[in-house]
Amino acid sequence: MAQDLLLPQSPKVSLDPGADPLATLHDIHLPEAVPFWPPAPGWFAVAGLVLVAVLIGLFLEWRRRQTLSYRALQAFKVVARDGDTRAVGAAAAVLVRRVLLSRDPQSPAAAFTGAAFARFVGAGPKGVPADIARFLALAPYLPPGAPEAAEIDRAALVAAVRRWIRGHA
Repeated sequence: MAQDLLLPQSPKVSLDPGADPLATLHDIHLPEAVPFWPPAPGWFAVAGLVLVAVLIGLFLEWRRRQTLSYRALQAFKVVARDGDTRAVGAAAAVLVRRVLLSRDPQSPAAAFTGAAFARFVGAGPKGVPADIARFLALAPYLPPGAPEAAEIDRAALVAAVRRWIRGHA
């Protein structure tokens, strides 16, 4: 009697060859659905790697924005937006000298004037065209409305100075 209380009651299995053996089978119990949370440990590893990659990307972007080239291009963007061609040329000449001094404070090229400055700015594969180089050498000394400024294409001047900054800063 005590054993009947402790053990679950199971249907009596009949060993009779004429009895239906399928009648004693139970229904199939499906497993519970896989829960959404908590995810498998591999997903935590993937999330960690993504987080590390984002942090590295943010750090590299921050470092890029701290570079001389980025800061010089941002300063030139402000100058190139406003003003006439002479003002842009004068500001670009000053910015080129600032970049030279930032790269190498002992650089003798920062003290060049006239034709020597034009040759230096026009030298190399990242140099500016000869007419723009001559204009950059003269622009800080030209009065407003000078006829030399009308001969220079402002868009070409801006593009050439940007290319020079990217190549030298």
